[in-house]
Amino acid sequence: MEFDDNIRSQNGLAVCIRDMGNGRSRLFIDDVISNQNMNPIEWTYETFYTFTPELENTKIEEMELTEKEFANIGAAVVARLLAQRGSTK
Repeated sequence: MEFDDNIRSQNGLAVCIRDMGNGRSRLFIDDVISNQNMNPIEWTYETFYTFTPELENTKIEEMELTEKEFANIGAAVVARLLAQRGSTK
C-alpha cells in the first residue's frame, strides 16, 4: 500500500510501558476497539491481555533487549491480533 487509506480494523492493541519503580519496567498489551473503521479517532479498552516480565529500564531505553525478548514481544502482539480476528489455531 503506497499511501495510507485511513481504514483500520475495528479491533486493535494498545501497548504501554510502565515503570515499576525498581529500575525495571513492563510492557502492557491490552485489546481495544475503535469507534469506527474509517480513520478511527477513539479507541476504548476492551480486554486486558498480557504484560511482559520486568525488563531493565536502561535496556529498554537503549533498545538493547535480547533477540528473544524482542521476538517474544512481537509474537505476543501478532498472536493477539490473530486471536482478535479469529485466525488462531
